[in-house]
Amino acid sequence: MLEPLTTEEQQPPQVSLKRVLVLMAVIIGVGAIAGFAFGPAGFGLGVLAGGVLSFANYFWQRNSTRAIFAQAANGEKPILLGVRYILRYVLIGAVLWLIYMTGAFPIVAVVLGLAAFAFAVVLEGLIGIFSSFKGQGS
Repeated sequence: MLEPLTTEEQQPPQVSLKRVLVLMAVIIGVGAIAGFAFGPAGFGLGVLAGGVLSFANYFWQRNSTRAIFAQAANGEKPILLGVRYILRYVLIGAVLWLIYMTGAFPIVAVVLGLAAFAFAVVLEGLIGIFSSFKGQGS
């Protein structure tokens, strides 16, 4: 017969949003330093530019989503807020297009900086996985 590893009810590890944002900043910083050290002159600046876009995207998305749900909870249709939510994709796409067309920064560097949130979420997940193993005493 199979028995559970523990008789205590285990809670899944909580995702720390503050830690995700800190990880995001660290990833951007490390990427920029690596870009300055090992890439062409603009690569580090491109990672920083993408990181700024990533933070702007995150906070714009968070505020738009909160406003949409708050308005929907009041029984209103959040049409204008929905347009604002979608507008961030258009604006970020326009900024990426402008960077690409002008060649201001290597586009790969900007996209890597923009992906910092995704990297931070993956890293947070790995931290959660490994801290749960540590908590089990394995």
